[in-house]
Amino acid sequence: MLGKGIIGEILRHVTSKKINLLIVNAVLSPRQQKNLEDKLKIKVIDRTGVIIEIFSKRAKSKEGKLQVELAELIYRKSRLVRAWTHLERQRGGTTFIGGPGELQIELDRRLIQEKIIRIKTNLKKVRSRRNQQRKLRRKSNFKTFALVGYTNAGKSQLFNYLTKKNQSSRSVMFETLDTKTGRVYLGKNNYIGVIDTVGFINNIPTQLIESFKATLEELIYVLINVIDISDIDYKNKEKVTIEILKMANISETKIKDMITVYNKVDLNPYRSYSKRNNFISAYTGFGIENFKNKLMNY
Repeated sequence: MLGKGIIGEILRHVTSKKINLLIVNAVLSPRQQKNLEDKLKIKVIDRTGVIIEIFSKRAKSKEGKLQVELAELIYRKSRLVRAWTHLERQRGGTTFIGGPGELQIELDRRLIQEKIIRIKTNLKKVRSRRNQQRKLRRKSNFKTFALVGYTNAGKSQLFNYLTKKNQSSRSVMFETLDTKTGRVYLGKNNYIGVIDTVGFINNIPTQLIESFKATLEELIYVLINVIDISDIDYKNKEKVTIEILKMANISETKIKDMITVYNKVDLNPYRSYSKRNNFISAYTGFGIENFKNKLMNY
């Protein structure tokens, strides 16, 4: 991944500036991570490790913590060889074939696998409960929409504005990990349901999609793709959202029928926006009433 010249240059920075951590904005294999640590003599974290670290700080509910723990265990399981290199000083296994430290690695791998199975069992119960809730919504003909989109696009702020709730909506990555559901009053005794979901990110690690299957199952409803129109890279992030929806096995038809709403128009006041084309500000309320009328007639 990195040549000797680049590694030598990084090592000079590490030595001169007393750096103790290298973050690589890519998914590293366990061997690549170990080789970098051996060369640089510091801790190395890849993109997946950083995202899981952020997730662990954001998870608040029991379900969210279970999903993050599952992602972390799947990640750690693949890196046991790197984690147990200190055992190479010991005699491994009980046979001549067993390599150095092999017995301890296998023991840890089994313990992690048991934890993974236990968490997956608990998450199945969550899915079962969610299925029951979905069936009740269908029976009552309760129209429900799911907010999707790139992380920090303003989904939670839009959720709060529509439902009059006060869920945390700070301007940080992955502020929402736990699915939230609320009712929106559209007038004339009409209500709809809105679900706030976890934000997406480019090059999302596959184990995170695996871990958040229980949450992503909420995407069976009509989707509302929330886009931060103030972001210079918003078109690319819109493509990323569509790619991740496909990875989550969302049908082409559902993606095609997805409602797109352009949020944060208040951050670019010098540009004129039309309320008719789903340009809104979940902060100031611009365009929200027009948007609600469209949802009522959807």
